[in-house]
Amino acid sequence: MFSRKKEARYAAGLNFDIENVEPFLHQVSRDFLDSGFNNKEIEGILSEIHLMKEDHEQKELGTFEVIFKGKPTNIRIIAEIHIEDDSKEVVLYFYSVKKLVKKIDKLMMQIGEELY
Repeated sequence: MFSRKKEARYAAGLNFDIENVEPFLHQVSRDFLDSGFNNKEIEGILSEIHLMKEDHEQKELGTFEVIFKGKPTNIRIIAEIHIEDDSKEVVLYFYSVKKLVKKIDKLMMQIGEELY
């Protein structure tokens, strides 16, 4: 599930309401990856996010092995929590190869326009 390899230089990030994280991860897997995040990995990501309690707390959620365009690829995910009153948002940062990050970033921009 987790591996440490060469650090990816490209990243995409977006603020999410907690309830939008799971559908986003499923959409990335479905739309861009030949083999993406499995349910156990998604549950683990959500569990780690729910454990984060401090405003501006950052946590590396892991580096996940996926298949992108027929090749094994890593996606590293970092979360940052923002808490206002009773509202909790998470910024997810995705680090990976340039072409995959561009696709994730484009999807994030579309979602950002729809949500905000």
